[in-house]
Amino acid sequence: MLNNSKKQKSKSKKLSNSKDSQTKSRYDSSNFKSEQAACQYEQTTIKKVKNEKDISPILEEEIPFGSQIIQQSNLQDYDKLICEEIVKDTTSFTFNNSLEHQINQEEEQETLSEFMRDQVKYEEIYSYKKNYLNNQNEIQCHMVAILFDWLIEVAHSFHFKRETFYLSINYVERYLLKQPNVPISKFQLLGVAAIFIAHKCEEIYPKTLKDFHHLIQDQYTIQEIEQMEVSILKSLDFRMYPNTPIFWLNYYTKLWDEFIIYKDPCIMFKERSNEAYYRYRELVQLFDLCLIDYQYKQNEKLTILSLIYLVIAKQLQIFEDYQTMAISQSEICDFFHSDEQEYNILFRQFILESQIYLEFDRQIFYEDLNDCISQLVKYFILRFDNSLPRVLLNNQQFIDDMQHEELLSFQTYNKNTIETITIISKQYS
Repeated sequence: MLNNSKKQKSKSKKLSNSKDSQTKSRYDSSNFKSEQAACQYEQTTIKKVKNEKDISPILEEEIPFGSQIIQQSNLQDYDKLICEEIVKDTTSFTFNNSLEHQINQEEEQETLSEFMRDQVKYEEIYSYKKNYLNNQNEIQCHMVAILFDWLIEVAHSFHFKRETFYLSINYVERYLLKQPNVPISKFQLLGVAAIFIAHKCEEIYPKTLKDFHHLIQDQYTIQEIEQMEVSILKSLDFRMYPNTPIFWLNYYTKLWDEFIIYKDPCIMFKERSNEAYYRYRELVQLFDLCLIDYQYKQNEKLTILSLIYLVIAKQLQIFEDYQTMAISQSEICDFFHSDEQEYNILFRQFILESQIYLEFDRQIFYEDLNDCISQLVKYFILRFDNSLPRVLLNNQQFIDDMQHEELLSFQTYNKNTIETITIISKQYS
């Protein structure tokens, strides 16, 4: 009996469930049909609206000022009216925007000049005298030139940026100034550790210590390189981020390009062209040569401006070529002091408008370049090497995709540097 009652209850549940499912399906189908009908109604109303020709009342409500014109003309005339209004608005916006852009440019220029002046003051933390060999017994000036030339070659072979090389020579010179009587046997070790630190500060993709150890052909151990690295960091009080000379060179060439861009002739350094690229390369190679030569004692900022003056003068064919310039020191000095020369007037204007500071409270003027120019002329016997950096060889797509500033930043190597220094030292000894 119990089993029969259970069976009857289960049958009644099944019947009730089937009735519920039928009502649900009917309800869903009715909903679906109503939704279908609603969709059909919307589609028919959309078609009706699309087929309606007279939609001007809607436009009159949205755009009241055009109601009279719409009543008298068709939609094409109305579209023309809207276009004219848009052109008026855009021209007024463009004019106002250009004024704002000009004002912003002037403000940015003032901000940049103030920032660069602060950078001159910031240099006081890192300033040092270039007489670091006075407290060294074994290291001679020609050894410094050989080490620095080798560091350029290392930076070139590792595809480093110029900033990395200039940081390394800054570390070496400051270390020699603070640590007297460094043995000659440790001199190359000092150079390796210096460029190892510099590349960790500057490069995006650093090398391993084994790569640098391989450079010196197992002359020093990895442990010795690490010990020298610690010694450099402690001697320099962990102050490893000075403004290097290439920082100022890039800034001054930027100022020159901005100054000369709307003048005739327009001879630039950082324009994306072959002529400007080779001009910049010649400028940097001459600057590298001056810094490597320990005998050259002129200020770096004045040296950069003087080199810009001489390189541009050669491009303007004021002087025939670099070889002629190297043996025409008196003629170049006479030309520099001539106030009637158009080029001198132009360069004097550039110096004044750029507001370049030698120190925080000491502005540079045209006459300050006199001593530098008279000493720089002799370095123009250098034979230039304008071949591309190794990282760019046979890689035109890489060059095309690269920003021009990055293209200029790779360190290059000139094999004639040491030979030039040797010739100059013999001539003027």
